[in-house]
Parts: sequence; C-alpha cells; structure tokens
Amino acid sequence: MSFCSDRCLSGMSEHDKVALIERIRYKIGAPVMQVELLDRQIEECICESIEEYSTYINNWVLTNRLGEMLGLSSEIDFTLKYVSNSLYFEESYGKAIAEQAGLGVNGTRELKLTSIPLTAGTQHYIIPANREINEVLWFTPSFINLFGLDPFANTNIAFSEFGASFAGHTLYHVMPVFDTIMTAQAAELRNRVRGSEYSYLIRPGANGTKVLTLYPIPRPGSGVSAPSVGDNAGYGIGGGAGTPGSVFYYYYDRAGNYGNPDFSANTANPGWTGFTSEQTSIGYQGNGLVSTPADAKLNYLSYMQLNSVAQTWVKKYAQALAKELLGIGIRGKFNGQLPIPDAELTLNKDDLISTAREDKRELKEEIKLQLEELSYDKIMEKRAMVQENVNKALSYGPMGLYLW
Repeated sequence: MSFCSDRCLSGMSEHDKVALIERIRYKIGAPVMQVELLDRQIEECICESIEEYSTYINNWVLTNRLGEMLGLSSEIDFTLKYVSNSLYFEESYGKAIAEQAGLGVNGTRELKLTSIPLTAGTQHYIIPANREINEVLWFTPSFINLFGLDPFANTNIAFSEFGASFAGHTLYHVMPVFDTIMTAQAAELRNRVRGSEYSYLIRPGANGTKVLTLYPIPRPGSGVSAPSVGDNAGYGIGGGAGTPGSVFYYYYDRAGNYGNPDFSANTANPGWTGFTSEQTSIGYQGNGLVSTPADAKLNYLSYMQLNSVAQTWVKKYAQALAKELLGIGIRGKFNGQLPIPDAELTLNKDDLISTAREDKRELKEEIKLQLEELSYDKIMEKRAMVQENVNKALSYGPMGLYLW
C-alpha cells in the first residue's frame, strides 16, 4: 500500500476498500469490458478525491474562520476543529487603536514619557529611532478656565470644589453648563484669530528617526535660557512669558522584548523561541503565529473522518478520475488505435476522457455551490429570514384576549 493510500484511507476496512474498488470497476464497464486498472491505481484515485474534497473544505474553513485563527500559534492543528468566535481579529485592531489613543489598558506595551530640551530659535528636533509616538504635549491649553472667559458676561462662572466664584467672588446664580461651553469655544476661536496656536508636525528622519517640528518657533524668555535673538530678545509667546523650556511626548518602544523587532511588541509571540539556525538558513520566517491563510495548519482529511455525504462525493470523483486515467494512460496508448492482424481496433479513449472531465467539472461546481450556501454569513441570513417569516405569520393571527 502506498503512503498516500495509507494516510487517506485510514479507518477504512479492507472489506470496504475492496468493495469500493470493485464498484468503481463496475461503473466503468467491468465485467462486460475489461478495465485495465490496477487496484493500487484505483486506490490512488480515491485518495486524490479525498485530498480534493479536503482542499474545498479547508478553503471554506479559511473563508469563515481565518479571523479567529490570526494571531494564534501556527503549531495548532485546526483540521476539523471548531474555533470559537473570540473576536480576536477585531480586538487586535481595537487594542492597536486604543494604544494610539493612550487607552491601552490591556495592551502589552508600556506607554513611556520623555522630554526634549528646547533651544531658542530652533524649530526642528530629532526623536530617536524605534519610538512609536503616541502624543506630543505641545498644544494650546483648554480655554475652559477663568482667564479664557468673557469677564463681562453673566455666564462667566467658574466652579471651585462645591462652590462657585466669579472673579474671586462667590455667586449663587448658576447658569446652564451649555452656556459655559459655548463661551469657552468662542474664546478659543478668538485666540486662534487674534493670537497664535501651539502645534507640531512629525516627519520621518534618517535611519529610522523622526523629526519633530514645533510651531511657533521657541523664543527666549522666562522659560528658556538662551542668547538674544534679534528684536525678539526677552520676549516669549504671549508677550514676555516665554516658551516652555521642554516639550514632552508619550511613546511606545517599537522593538519589543521578544519576537521579530521589525514588528510592534503587541504583534510578537511571547512564547516563540525562534527557528533553529538550520531552519533560518533555508528560509524559515515569521514569528510562530498564524498571519496568512498559508500558515494556518489544515491537514488533509482521512476517509474515516468523512460523513456519508462527503463519502458519496469522494466515490463519484474517484470514479471520474479512474475513468480519465483509463482513457489517457491506458486506452490512449497508440492514440487509441490498437493494431490487430489484418485490422485495426479503435478504443473508446475519447469518450472516457470527455465524460470523465465533464463529471469532474459538475462535481466541483456542486461542492462549490454547496459550500457557498453553507457559509456563516449565508446561514445567518437564512436564519434571519426564517425569523422574519415567523414574525410575519404570527402577525396574521387573531390577537388574544387578556382578562384580569
């Protein structure tokens, strides 16, 4: 027995195997016509049919469940395994977005804070390589404060602890919060038009670094020790207040503590020890996680794992393969013309090949349509339609009488 048959036909008794081989022979023409196929050749046709069926099934699994496999260990065998809907795929994106917003409560990376000393007249600053910037603390402060509000408006109320004050004097006249918010927005817009705004720009630099550009340009003043700069000596943003002496920013280390350093740490595999030097030398890559349909482990099925519906498909496809093999490999010899004394015998190779290929085409189309109708989105769609029709049918019935 060949390795292929030994693997694919595992669980199949010898009696069932002999019966299936004989059935295929009879369907092709035996015993009326001689079927010039060895038992081993028919076994290989059966095995190839199982592999073909397995390919369709595994593609269906990838279509419906790859999102749950991504990020799991590539060593897990997903063959005929139900992978629960853990929303891992969605959570991985949500975690990445949360980390960018500084909300990565369940993140795997530490959010770090550092600062850059500023120099008067210098607008561009270098951020070291392998730092994923989360937030730069260089922006105009919020205008919901005492000084940003209109001192002549009766809605100018700043709350302190459990009391309220207006320019230091306690008031008991409390206006709606919406008025306070609108006043703060008006003050912020007024500052943008009449004053200046803190802002910044991040651009890629050399060797993986980043260039941080600050607006406006830091000036000398009370916050920065620097020599005089022309007519602006001694003056900072907003008069003589000066520019802050440092700019702070939050960041993540892009190179994690484990896994491939080219990936962010939350995409690496904490338990992955790496390939051996021999495997690496022959081109092994990755970090031990399922990342594509190519590295999700899905093996061929065996005959014992197929139900009656799948076995019927396999038997029909094996018969088509055996018919094609008989036509091409055996009766196609001498181009189907068998010389005999004083005559020439024409074999039916063309009929065998054409009917075999048509049977294969129909069987492939059959399983393709079947699996499309059994996809998870189709199942949900049909269930929703059933529920909708149930509700519609119940709406036509008489309403019950409630007595109390």
